[in-house]
Amino acid sequence: MADVSRIAFYTGSILAAVGIVFGAGLYSGLSGNALARAASGVYDDTRTLITEIPNLTRERPIHFLAPAHYPGKGVTLNKVGNKAGGDDLLLLSGFLGDNQKAQLMRRDGSVLARWDLLPLAQLPSAGQCRNVPQTDWNSAAHNVLIEPDGSVLFSYESCGMVKLDRCGKKLWATREITHHSPNRLADGRIVIGGSAYISAGAGWPFVVPYWEDVVRTYDAKGKQLSAHKITDLFVRNGLLSLLTSSSEDNPKVNGEFHLNEVEELPAALASAFPMFAAGDLLLSIRNLNMILVTDAKMERIKWHRVGPWIRQHDPDWGTDGRISVFDNHPDGTADGSRHGGSRIIAVDPATGATQTLYGGRKDQHFFSNQRGLHQMLGDGAMLITEANAGRAFQVDRGGRIVWEYVNRYDAKDAAWLNGVESYPQSYFTVKDWSCK
Repeated sequence: MADVSRIAFYTGSILAAVGIVFGAGLYSGLSGNALARAASGVYDDTRTLITEIPNLTRERPIHFLAPAHYPGKGVTLNKVGNKAGGDDLLLLSGFLGDNQKAQLMRRDGSVLARWDLLPLAQLPSAGQCRNVPQTDWNSAAHNVLIEPDGSVLFSYESCGMVKLDRCGKKLWATREITHHSPNRLADGRIVIGGSAYISAGAGWPFVVPYWEDVVRTYDAKGKQLSAHKITDLFVRNGLLSLLTSSSEDNPKVNGEFHLNEVEELPAALASAFPMFAAGDLLLSIRNLNMILVTDAKMERIKWHRVGPWIRQHDPDWGTDGRISVFDNHPDGTADGSRHGGSRIIAVDPATGATQTLYGGRKDQHFFSNQRGLHQMLGDGAMLITEANAGRAFQVDRGGRIVWEYVNRYDAKDAAWLNGVESYPQSYFTVKDWSCK
């Protein structure tokens, strides 16, 4: 239901802006001065406002929708039996129904628990965000981490990190800017990417002011413990050449690195990676098409690789000694049709050898130009989140799709899925998911 007062306000604002632009245009056409430039700015703002009306009036969540490419709604295929993980639970997050949500469900789609993700209510202040959201539909949450007690942990994009209890009550939220998804460290700390605004000082090789990517750690109650700048890490390790390859002085480009993942090497997998040590950190630097591994203190880069992935997400440590990567592989098309779509790629850091595990060919085509998630489930099975297409699916070791979920919004569009991940029921200490 539209809010009539909101519609009237925005319509009035648009008419007033149009009047200003028209009047300024008449005057500047004769005199040619700064008023023309101001009028141009008003025109751009007005055009943005017109585009935003469906969002601002809560008529349509335009920032979370994409043309639907897959038929059906909800669980459209379920061939996963008990022997293939059918006794697990799935955590979904994205724009589900009428708002951003996370939900825990069974393989058949029956829901055990839901959490509403409401940035304006859950953040300490909307003003802390890099881009201040005007509505709950102007700040996207990323993939949600669930704890054994049913509490959930997530971040609103370039805003802050929030923790909710099993029934959706806010436990804490950070005031520092964080982005993308948090991960747990072995000692109980939380690690996540963040941003810091550098407004003064010697910013070279970037032009001040600019946004610096940082790796932040927090304690279990949301208190920040450390923050490490990515630029400092690169300079210390002789990788300054990568930051100046296109220009001696780089302007702000909405994040010079776009750090989108920080994941610790667990002790259980350390023997599979003899060139690394338990506690080392795996980072994904999207804007450089790079993944890298640092020591636990983020002082030394032990290994790095650029490509073959393009604008990648979600690198994961594998049990076979390889790192698997969600290769978004954008190619300037809406559906990834020019260069084969997205892929899941594995790389052996010891030898440099790569292998496409899924995708990149016609019979395995999927595509998400942004975001994306994958999870190795054992025995060659993979759970893949085709985020911007609003789809998640599982394939067996032969590449056959055995489970699928389509997050359809309406007949025309699908809504984003931030992530779908599998958890064994034994992971949880919760016996009753109901909330009273």
